[in-house]
Amino acid sequence: MTPAKRRKRVITLRLPDEFLDVCEADGIDPETVLRGFIADLAGIMNWQSSPRSDGYSSNGSDERMMARDYYERVGYPWWNR
Repeated sequence: MTPAKRRKRVITLRLPDEFLDVCEADGIDPETVLRGFIADLAGIMNWQSSPRSDGYSSNGSDERMMARDYYERVGYPWWNR
């Protein structure tokens, strides 16, 4: 997509206590976990030479592969076909 066509979406999502408990036990902010997974799935890179202002950054090539494998294994790409 060209920058002019990029869309931004804000959603409100109630997070279950179980997810919050996992994050709290590990001392990690839930937003960090969700941003990381989204970035891995979408292949969002945050280069030091050109940092992103939105806070999204992939955690690495293996993490990108595993996020995509999870997404496909669940069947999301085929839900609306």
